[in-house]
Order: sequence, then C-alpha cells, then structure tokens
Amino acid sequence: MQSFWGLCMASKTDTQLEKLTNAIEKLISREVAPILPVAPVAPVAPIAPLVVSNSGDHDLLTKLDTKVDQIQVDITALKQNNSYYVTQDMHQEVVKVQADHEARIRIVETAVVKLMQWGSIAVVLVGIAEFLLSKFLK
Repeated sequence: MQSFWGLCMASKTDTQLEKLTNAIEKLISREVAPILPVAPVAPVAPIAPLVVSNSGDHDLLTKLDTKVDQIQVDITALKQNNSYYVTQDMHQEVVKVQADHEARIRIVETAVVKLMQWGSIAVVLVGIAEFLLSKFLK
C-alpha cells in the first residue's frame, strides 16, 4: 500500500506528463501553409573578379623588412654590449651614493620621531594646563 504523498506525487507527475503529451500533439497536428511553386531563376552571368592594384601592400612589406633589419642590428649591438662589466671604482661610487642616501633617510626618521615625541608632550601639557585652569578659575 503506497502512502498518500506517494500517490499525490505520482498523480502530479502523470498529470504533467499528460499535459506535455497534449502540447506535443497540438504542435505536430498543426496545419502547414501550402507551399508555392518556385519560379525558375534566369541564368546570371558570373561576375568577373575586380583586379585592384594596391601598391600599399608592397610599401608596407618594404617598411616591415626595413624594421626587421633594424631589429637585427639592435640585437647584435646588445649582444656586443653584454660583455661590459662594472669596475671596482664604479661599484665603490654606487656604494658611496647608497650609504649617503641611507644616512639621510636615518636623519629624517630621527627628526620625525623627535617631533612626534615633543608634540605628544605638548598635547599632554596643554591638557593638564586646561584642566588646572578650569578647576581653579571657576
């Protein structure tokens, strides 16, 4: 014996299936419009291809070839410059500039820290002075 819900679900599925079948039958049994005979088409002469001389393509290829040649020259120049090494003097100069830069950054950082410290002290002192003035001048 099936449960009540099982019967309801089965009947719902059967109902939906029946509706779908009816819809398909209606689509299939529709009348089709009569087909008209097609009139014969008169023969048409083939269209001759248009020959357009476009010298722009040739000019573009010439420019492209020139640019490729220039790229090859640039690559060759780069390959020849790869053998360039940094000398000890150049390295010392770079280290000196970097050390100077680091020293200046350190000086600026300490100045900012000192300014923040003195600013914090000033804010605390002004707060205390305001409190004292409000209590004693009332």
